[in-house]
Amino acid sequence: MNKIKLRKLLGASLGLAGAACLSLGASMSHAGSWQQNVTIGGFNKVHIYTPDSVSPIGDGKSLLVVLHGCTQSIDTYLTANLESAAEEYGMVVAVPDAMNKAGYGCWSYWEGDRSRSAGDYKNLVDLANAMSRDSERNIDPAQVYIAGLSSGAVFANTTACIAPDVFAGMGISAGPSIGTSASGAIRNCEAADVVSRCNTYAGSHSSHFETQIASIAHGTDDTIVDDCYNTQNAEGMAGVYGVAEAPASNTYSQGDSNAKEILWQGGRVSMLWMNGVDHSWSGGNGASGSYINSTGINYAKYLGQYFIKHNKRVDRTGGKALSDSASRP
Repeated sequence: MNKIKLRKLLGASLGLAGAACLSLGASMSHAGSWQQNVTIGGFNKVHIYTPDSVSPIGDGKSLLVVLHGCTQSIDTYLTANLESAAEEYGMVVAVPDAMNKAGYGCWSYWEGDRSRSAGDYKNLVDLANAMSRDSERNIDPAQVYIAGLSSGAVFANTTACIAPDVFAGMGISAGPSIGTSASGAIRNCEAADVVSRCNTYAGSHSSHFETQIASIAHGTDDTIVDDCYNTQNAEGMAGVYGVAEAPASNTYSQGDSNAKEILWQGGRVSMLWMNGVDHSWSGGNGASGSYINSTGINYAKYLGQYFIKHNKRVDRTGGKALSDSASRP
């Protein structure tokens, strides 16, 4: 029996057992499926979407871990258009519910130790490793990424700094800078030495920054988190990687939606200004839910393209060629 058939049978049996729940909408519109409320990697509740497709680069599928924002249920990401990005780019998507929440259901980025053995930082590393080491999931360890919104964004950035050996890239949307306080999140720009903090968090793993990439994004209509952090975070990660900013900006478009894109050397850092997006995860046309925006680009699709083009850990010398749709940005 081949791996795809076996994986489908396992998924069906888990659904019958109650360990996973197939989303009817997803099954009607997409080839893959959602498993809901999975217990894995230290988390009690993780929604996991597994596409039937594989990544056009590397070996197997990629993995994108998406962290929710404050007051935001992980259920809202079931209607955030993550499936279309997952199918197009062969990307498993995992949305965990934070175990150690601070006020308003936030990821507790301003509390506790920042290390790979502490709290939800440990859980995220364990989640990524558990999924990428499970042969049935067919995930390429060289294509493991982390993203998030708001408190989830800064927690994702911190985690990627703590474990650059695990996470090949990040997608940071409307997040304060790493190491900032809770009061710095609400319309207050708090200066942060991103370079120093990120390198300190990494410790002995800092050499892996040589092959990590970062997408930093912010909506032009955000009235909650100060957009100064978009520039501070992009320039900070560029400093961590030691790369210079490209001389010109680009316009990235998806249908009627677009974003201004600024790249750094080798595509190592991308800064996006997403037009028409408020303080929400930008899900694109048809997306819905609390703090999910439907007027801007589908940020998960952007990440799928960006990671495929700029991943520095996949051996491309004898691998698969990039598809036309993946040749952007």
